[in-house]
Amino acid sequence: YHILAISDCIDGNHNDSFELVENMDILLQTLKEATIDIQYSHRNADAGFDLATFIEQIETTHKMIANIPRNKRNTKKIKQRYLGEYIYSFRKKIETVFAWMDSYKRILIRFDYKSLHFKSWLYLASTLINLRSVFN
Repeated sequence: YHILAISDCIDGNHNDSFELVENMDILLQTLKEATIDIQYSHRNADAGFDLATFIEQIETTHKMIANIPRNKRNTKKIKQRYLGEYIYSFRKKIETVFAWMDSYKRILIRFDYKSLHFKSWLYLASTLINLRSVFN
């Protein structure tokens, strides 16, 4: 695999779902400006993104299919949702890249609180990973 792009990072004192809906709106607006049709496409994410506001935004506002497995911690609300296992299997590629990134201790532990510093380390790590695949 080759790392082609890195999205913006959030500061280290926030969790993954911090301003998730707002950032997803920005991302999808960028895709629409690039005339990429996203309607009825699948949004693959892991169980950590099983949030009611995020799912509602994807399914109702943007008319996409939320291909997100149930979070076991959210068992109080039992509402079945479509999960395309075949499409979700492509998530393995993303997780593989995350594992490669985690081989660099600076990124794994994340000493940096500022998102700009952390993103710089991500660029450096992704460059080394890409060079490894080219010259290996």
